[in-house]
Amino acid sequence: MDDLKILEEGGLVCGGEGLDVQACGMVKRGRGRPRAFDPDTVLEKVLELFWERGFAATSLDDIAAATGVSRPSLASAFGDKEQLYIKSIELYRQRINEQLDTVLTCKGDGCTLLTIVRSYFDVMIDTYTGHSESCLGCAFMSTAVNEAPRHESIMDMVQNAIAGFDQRFEEFFAGAKRYGHLRPEADPKVLSQMMVGLTANIGMRARAGASREELRQIIADTTAYLFA
Repeated sequence: MDDLKILEEGGLVCGGEGLDVQACGMVKRGRGRPRAFDPDTVLEKVLELFWERGFAATSLDDIAAATGVSRPSLASAFGDKEQLYIKSIELYRQRINEQLDTVLTCKGDGCTLLTIVRSYFDVMIDTYTGHSESCLGCAFMSTAVNEAPRHESIMDMVQNAIAGFDQRFEEFFAGAKRYGHLRPEADPKVLSQMMVGLTANIGMRARAGASREELRQIIADTTAYLFA
């Protein structure tokens, strides 16, 4: 057994072999009150604010008022405004990735590349147009890309996210090629870049007010041209 053992964070340190908790006496407990909010619920609300208003136009006072959590408590749980923003966008990315895990599959079992790609865009269009009464577009592209030149941590997040997106689609198209869904000369990297560009395109159009039907028609026409 270790010579030293900490019974509780911020408490007494007791030593010796065969540590007897009772022999250590009273354990000092932290004086802070337990957290009275759910971090994931708060991040969801924070994401809504940043998504609608952008990073610069959303203040910590706005966030405190919308979430009912004081600024000191927000800082304690999430860090400063920049860190809070990054964590909310990471939640957004995680949510989309979980949805994409169910649609971006190509195992040669009767699926077609066209139906899989369109299923992917169905997810993205629903995300871009169905979040609220307004068509807010892509939370990532509509907010993070604008702030990246002024904030190094946001720039790093943007670059990592784009690289991850590129890699995900390149692997997807490489798999499609192995199963015979793509012609032999097709380049998975080029197709990946085209998909990322098309995703950014419909995100921008959604932010500018394009309807769900208009976006779906763009996807139907474009994907038919690329993958039919």
